[in-house]
Amino acid sequence: MGFKELFKVDFSASCSAHARVNLIGEHTDYTGGFVLPSLLNFQTTIQIDKNDTKEYQVYSENFNEIKKFNDFIKSKNNDWIDYIKGCLFVFYDENKHIPNTHLNVYISSTIPMGRGISSSSALCVSFLKSLNSFFNTNFSDKHIAILAQKVERNYIGVSGGIMDQMVSAIGIHRKAFFLDCLSLKFELIALPTDWVFCLVDSAVQRNLRESAYNERYNQLKKAEEYLGAEYLGSIKPEQFDENKINDELILKRARHVITENARVLEAKECIINGDIKSFGNLMNESHQSYAKDFEASTEDVDLIVAKSITSGAEGARLTGGGFGGFTVSLIHKNKFDEWKKNMKKFYNEKNIFEM
Repeated sequence: MGFKELFKVDFSASCSAHARVNLIGEHTDYTGGFVLPSLLNFQTTIQIDKNDTKEYQVYSENFNEIKKFNDFIKSKNNDWIDYIKGCLFVFYDENKHIPNTHLNVYISSTIPMGRGISSSSALCVSFLKSLNSFFNTNFSDKHIAILAQKVERNYIGVSGGIMDQMVSAIGIHRKAFFLDCLSLKFELIALPTDWVFCLVDSAVQRNLRESAYNERYNQLKKAEEYLGAEYLGSIKPEQFDENKINDELILKRARHVITENARVLEAKECIINGDIKSFGNLMNESHQSYAKDFEASTEDVDLIVAKSITSGAEGARLTGGGFGGFTVSLIHKNKFDEWKKNMKKFYNEKNIFEM
């Protein structure tokens, strides 16, 4: 069923946004640090047009259901429609001169949900871009990303940074998106053509609201208080005075972020200089830090990472917010067929995705 078949009219605006994989740099975004994501082929597409009813009509292919509403009050059960309501709330708040215009909205997506590759950010970015096009508001892609973050933080209530929204709004395929999350300055860096990044879906479903994501956010803010720093991202490893933190748990969380920031900066230079083997080593160090100091991995995920390396990957790590989702591995093209053959002994081929 398409837009015209469902709503009996053609859509007048449509935009898409892609999922992302974070190559390295976890929980460094909202602590004012650095990240290095890249786009995936998975995408969400939104089609919209106004309607003559007195309510919004939103159809999701994934859920095969239509939702109707005429206010922007968040649901009590964390429904998928909240992301659409949140985008409308933030968009109209930013454009108070635009009258409330009831719309037909059609959502189609190939992005696996709840797997740590930012399906929610792609949904928000694609819908806000569609509204931007429909109402001719001329917002830049960077501003779209800022609005999308407002939706997730202020409306949905997930204490994430701006990495996902920025790369989804601005990123380019086969380029690493290096982002300074404090200044929002970014660089697009070509990825090496003789190496492959490949994802494995752990099939561990996660939900940021139900997971320990917000708990980790609060722990890192506590670490900033201990260290007297506005952002952990401003502290280099050699400046890190562990004696200032008398809580072992908070210390571990801070150590992950401070060392992770240094790894992202080093990883960026590795790509620029073509030192991809060192990049792989940094991915391995990142996973160990994420699993042990940040305690964001699971036994299943750790096993995928270990099997990936023994199967021929140069580096492998959990990617995304943690607590399940995807791993990302770096494999030389000459070793890729053998790596995939080995991994298929343990994991279903449908859970293995080449970037």
